[in-house]
Amino acid sequence: MKIGYSIPSNQGVDDARALIDLGVLAEELGLDSVWASEHLFHSAYIAERLDNRPYYEPLTILTAVAARTQRIRLGTSVLVLPWHDPPRLGKVVATLDHVSRGRVDLGVGVATTEDEFNNLGVDFKSRGKRANEVLGALRALWTEERPEFAGEFYQYSGLKFSPKPFQKPHPPILIGGHSPAAIRRIAAYGDGWHTLRQSPDEVRDTLPAIQAAMQAAGRDPGTLRTSISIGLMPAGDAPTKPPEQRRSLSGADGDVAATMRAYEAAGVDEIVITTSSADPAVHKAALMRISDDIRPKL
Repeated sequence: MKIGYSIPSNQGVDDARALIDLGVLAEELGLDSVWASEHLFHSAYIAERLDNRPYYEPLTILTAVAARTQRIRLGTSVLVLPWHDPPRLGKVVATLDHVSRGRVDLGVGVATTEDEFNNLGVDFKSRGKRANEVLGALRALWTEERPEFAGEFYQYSGLKFSPKPFQKPHPPILIGGHSPAAIRRIAAYGDGWHTLRQSPDEVRDTLPAIQAAMQAAGRDPGTLRTSISIGLMPAGDAPTKPPEQRRSLSGADGDVAATMRAYEAAGVDEIVITTSSADPAVHKAALMRISDDIRPKL
C-alpha cells in the first residue's frame, strides 16, 4: 500500500516556502505522494479554522514542489471542479504534468460550501452537472487535436489546444464522494476513487457499488485506484473501536499501523495522511513518525 502526505496549505501556515520544504522532505523519506487541498474563500468551517490566516492555492504549491523533487507524485485532494474554467484548468494541469515529467494525480470533487458558491456566482444546485461537463471538456481538451465539446455550460470547437498532458491519455482522475451521483461520476470519468474520513468497513461497503457501476458503463473495475485522506492524531490512548471501524489514525504507532492494514484489506491502494496544525515543525515530526515508526510496522 502506498503512503501519501497532505501538505498543510489549508492550515494557515505563515510561510508558504515551508510547505515546499515539507514536500521535499516527504520525497527524501520515501513517501509515495504529496497532496494539496482547495478552497477559494474562507467559508463555513474554513473560516472557523483559519480566521484571517492563509489558505494557499494548491496547483501553485505543487508546481513549486515539482521543481524541487524528482520522484514523488503530486495530488490534489481535491480541486472543486464547478469553480474552474476547463481550458484554463486543463492548461495549468497539463503544464504541471510536463514540469513534473508525468507525476500529477488529479483529485476532484464538488464541495458542500454553499456560501462559497454564492460568492463565486456559481449555482450550488447544479454543481454536479457542471462538474460532469468539466470532466467531459477536459477529456476533449487533453485528447483531441482540435477539441470538440458541446455542453450546457461549456462549448469548444475548431481551435487547437496545447500542451497535451505528459501522461497519456491524461493524468489519472480521482473522484471524491460516495453519493449515488459521485458513484455515477466515477463510473463515467474516474480512474480512481478518492474518499475522505471513511472507515475501512465503509470503504468495503461502498466499493462494490462503484465496481458494479463501472462494469455497467463498459469499464474494467479492476483498473480502479482507491485512495483515502485520513487524519493522523498525536500518539495517545488506544482506540476504543476495532481497526475496521476507525475513521482516523489514532493511538500508538502499532494502533495506527493496524488501522492502515485494515484499509488495505478493505481495498485501499493509497492512504493520504493529514495532520491538523499550522506549525511546520509538527508536520516534520509527523512525517518522521510515519517514516521511522509507523511504516516499519506495516
